[in-house]
Amino acid sequence: MYFRQPTFWICFSIIFLILSCSTTKKGLINREFHTLTTKYNVLFNGKEAFSIGEEILSEAFEDNFYELLPIEPINLRGESIDETTIVPGFDRAEEKAVKAIQKHSIKINEVQYNRQIDEAYLLLGKARYFDRRFFPALEAFNFLLETGANQSNYVEGKVWREKTNIRLRNEELAIENLRPLARALLPKNKFYPIANATLAEAFINLKQMDSATFYIKRAATEEPKRKNKARYLFITGQLFESLEKKDSADWAYKEILDLKRRAPRKFIVQAKIKQSMTDRSVAFEDRISDLQKMLNNYENQAFEHVINRALAKLYLEKQEDSLALLYYDRSLESPSLDSYTRIANYEDLADFHFEKGAYLTSGGYLDNLLRLFDEGSVAYKKMKRKRDNLGEVISYEETVQLTDSILNLISMTNTEQLAYFENYLNEKQEQEAQKMQEEKEEKRFQLLSRSKTSFYFYNPNQTLQGRQNYLANWGNRPNVDNWRRATAILNLETESKTGEESATTVAIIIQETPESFVASLPKTNEQRDSLALLNQKAYLQLGMIYKEKFNDFSLAHERLEKVLNLDAPEEIVVQALYHLYRMDEKENPSQAQKYKNQLFSNHPETPFAQLLSDPENYDLSGIVTPETLYAKAFSLFEQQKFIETLKEIELLTVLASGSQIEPKINLLKAHTLGRLNGISVWKEALNEVATNYSAVDEGKQAKALVIQIDALNNLEDTGPIYKNYKWIFPFNQLEKMKAGQFYANLKEAIILYNKRWSVSLDTYDEEIVFVVVHGIRDPQEVETLKNNEHQRLGELKSKENFVTLASQYRNYLKNKNWINKSK
Repeated sequence: MYFRQPTFWICFSIIFLILSCSTTKKGLINREFHTLTTKYNVLFNGKEAFSIGEEILSEAFEDNFYELLPIEPINLRGESIDETTIVPGFDRAEEKAVKAIQKHSIKINEVQYNRQIDEAYLLLGKARYFDRRFFPALEAFNFLLETGANQSNYVEGKVWREKTNIRLRNEELAIENLRPLARALLPKNKFYPIANATLAEAFINLKQMDSATFYIKRAATEEPKRKNKARYLFITGQLFESLEKKDSADWAYKEILDLKRRAPRKFIVQAKIKQSMTDRSVAFEDRISDLQKMLNNYENQAFEHVINRALAKLYLEKQEDSLALLYYDRSLESPSLDSYTRIANYEDLADFHFEKGAYLTSGGYLDNLLRLFDEGSVAYKKMKRKRDNLGEVISYEETVQLTDSILNLISMTNTEQLAYFENYLNEKQEQEAQKMQEEKEEKRFQLLSRSKTSFYFYNPNQTLQGRQNYLANWGNRPNVDNWRRATAILNLETESKTGEESATTVAIIIQETPESFVASLPKTNEQRDSLALLNQKAYLQLGMIYKEKFNDFSLAHERLEKVLNLDAPEEIVVQALYHLYRMDEKENPSQAQKYKNQLFSNHPETPFAQLLSDPENYDLSGIVTPETLYAKAFSLFEQQKFIETLKEIELLTVLASGSQIEPKINLLKAHTLGRLNGISVWKEALNEVATNYSAVDEGKQAKALVIQIDALNNLEDTGPIYKNYKWIFPFNQLEKMKAGQFYANLKEAIILYNKRWSVSLDTYDEEIVFVVVHGIRDPQEVETLKNNEHQRLGELKSKENFVTLASQYRNYLKNKNWINKSK
């Protein structure tokens, strides 16, 4: 009777199920229980999570159609392939695969009795692969292949293992392992497309495009999924294009178009654009017409940026520049613009303006490009080098524009100046009003802005009026406490530091009224002359840069001719005439002769005129390159032969005029003049280098040195507090050989007497040379040495000499204030 009770059977069933759940028994019920639980519970959830991750990656991935598409998207733009993904789902899939293996594996005597464990290892490897942890993924696939998986899982696992090897840059190994399998699979096999596509990816990484094209075409032909088929066909077309097989490329793009709505729209649009760009058998007007029809199709609204770009490219090839620029602007203004199209447009526009000689505009586009790249990327570094090459010309062009504008304003009457600035403020207010109107429409604040009584901050017209009134009454005051107190603001000092440079500037307030702007213009003759000189030097530098660096003789001519019309100083005019002569010497001899005659007539004593009048006898010292001459001058500078250094620099002035080494020469000249004439001359010469070559490293270095001199209060001594003396023997420059002999004798004697001391031969100025003994702690030691009977020290008693503190000696060298009492 007891066995008939329902409770008994329920308990019995529970006990039976518990006993059959063991993973150490291979009974039928035990095997089926774990297999079903793995398949329909754990792995089902894992595969769902994996599918979600794949879908998110597919939707978020942004294809760059301007480069070869990847066979398989795996990382989003901005993500590093060496870091785990931010896409959710793959970590969840891995967790479920691990759970299935740990809790449901029935492995007895090296035999796996749960048929779903192979699927679990496959899911584990795939999840790790898309999480970009390739070594753990490889471990999972290897374990699957080593444990005797069924045929289907074995083939799939082998393909995925080689995909992982490719990500680990083991392309040769992947090809060796996968090529026999890809050749052996029948076209109808479900793994045929992925095996061939994986091989194609390996060959692409090895730059073997012929082999890559063969295998990706095989994959594209048999791929059943339309999304993948369109991708493989587009890559096939791109590869055929790279091999200059236009007909084969057109076939691949036509195959995509034949898929019609079964393929993703982006591939249809891009394939049609590719056909229009590459098919030369179709007339230009027909290709334009096809693209215009695409643009008018509402289904292509999300791709108007790429269609406009294609139209711009076609018009650019036809040299219809204005239309090309119009469509580039439309592409950049498109609301659906993607980052890759923006980059491609900026690159095209930068190259276009560079070729047209609009280097300032080209540099602006390069600046925009740099903001779109990560600073550590190869693309950023490449673009940065390109932008740096334009740094000089952009800096000088901006200087020319600014100084031209100010000089033009200065030449106006007071009434004309007031009218100009009044017009400027009106235009500025109109532009701001238009901008605010656009923002208002974009944010859909029409309801708030219609009301005249609406709150101040929500009424654009009142906001604009208030802003203009503030600027007119208070000016461009900084955002600080007590901003209304003019005395506090005017005395405000702001420090700007860049690296080791520091500068102190005073905040200047300019009220935005015509009168305030006029009052801010340069008034004194000194200010105007300084501005005019800056303008003239900028024009000269631009002319030489266009000639020497860009070989743009047309722009070089324009800038140098401008120099001749600016009433510039002789040292600027002679360089302009010389370079104009050199440019026209072969192409336009008659014009070149005019420049030459002008140089001889007006500036016969200059080195440029001497070189042209007698080039054979002009002293080149057997050295013909500016670089070798500079090396010789620098060597003389290091030897403290400053007068000889200046002579070499004078020779270099002609040979290096307009070359990239010219700023280095002028900086060396500044240092040489400073060593000969003191700190005030040095600072003046550095200022000139900083002004003339502000766009290059030498100009920036000179500016930094000037700032450092000012910051250190003319380099006042901050040395150690203990006393240190110098024993100095002055010689006239005419006695230089005698000074050299005395230096050699004294050095030998000093070594014998006191090894702590040292001797140097220092140039003081153009007339005096010092033989200096260093390291003296007590002046009494000097007297002791003088009384020494060593035969080499006989001159010490008769030779003019004096002892001074080391700090005072430094002061002599810096300020050239030593008084020669022998005169």
